[in-house]
Amino acid sequence: MGDILMQSRNLKKYFVDDSWLSKEKTVVKAVDDIELEIYSKETLALVGESGCGKSTLARLLIKLLSPTEGEVLYKGKNVFSLNREETMQFKRQVQFIFQDPYASLNPRLKVADIIGEPLTTHKLAHGKDKQVRVEQLMNLVGLRPEFMHRYPHQFSGGQRQRIGIARALALKPELLICDEPVSALDVSIQSQILNLLKDLQQQFGLTYFFISHNLSVVRYMADRVCVMFLGKVVELGRCEELFEQPLHPYTAFLLNAAPVPDPKLRNRKRMLLEGDVPSPINPPPGCRFHTRCPYVQEVCWVEEPKLSEVGGRKCACHFPLAK
Repeated sequence: MGDILMQSRNLKKYFVDDSWLSKEKTVVKAVDDIELEIYSKETLALVGESGCGKSTLARLLIKLLSPTEGEVLYKGKNVFSLNREETMQFKRQVQFIFQDPYASLNPRLKVADIIGEPLTTHKLAHGKDKQVRVEQLMNLVGLRPEFMHRYPHQFSGGQRQRIGIARALALKPELLICDEPVSALDVSIQSQILNLLKDLQQQFGLTYFFISHNLSVVRYMADRVCVMFLGKVVELGRCEELFEQPLHPYTAFLLNAAPVPDPKLRNRKRMLLEGDVPSPINPPPGCRFHTRCPYVQEVCWVEEPKLSEVGGRKCACHFPLAK
């Protein structure tokens, strides 16, 4: 592994609803005590079902949200205590690719203005220099430069996502946080965007924090995989090891639920999750997965497992599936 580029320490984000519409104050523990390292030039994938806190964690890392507790370090500096100049530098080095290419682009701006806006904001290029840079970025992501004066609605979904990628690359960042960048696209287009991201990573030495619920996409893209459940990291390890032999029961169920493009396996027996689905508003004591885990034992009900080293990986389970 390379040097640690970004890491979180005891990171928490709780959303409190104490409005008059609520009978009593409720607290949603969207991100609860996350410790994570992202290494230079790697792709770290984050997986988990909807509502587990993936997007909230991504927005904390890029400083779009402020934490309830904890810190995020980028190259050793806490991003929430940076001054104005340091914050501008941080925003140049860390960029975001959004999930929805239809909603993330301003429909009133031409493509040249969308891609060139970061250059103007950070005072890096103007006039002819800016136009040349926009043309270079469009060529880089596979768009014809003569389309720069068109509006977003004149492009397909895949082309719009390429525009978003070009905008993210405009400031020559080191880290790209990709929040499900292909989930809103047709399957035939997804592979094109994934291959583009891989080519760009190799060309510029980029680091990706890649969020997805599509396990086949994760297996293709990731060096390491982080599995998240109800605001907690439950397993973290190298991609192939995790897919071949999951340690946490939740990871095993996620992999078992993924579709397999092999007709011979169409009738294979699948393990199905049973039991009550826990809520992030009032998570159960002990292990948060114990209400659905078929391997639950008494200690799981009362003692929360720590994320600890197991066979070269990290797992938060009292009884890992394999050691």
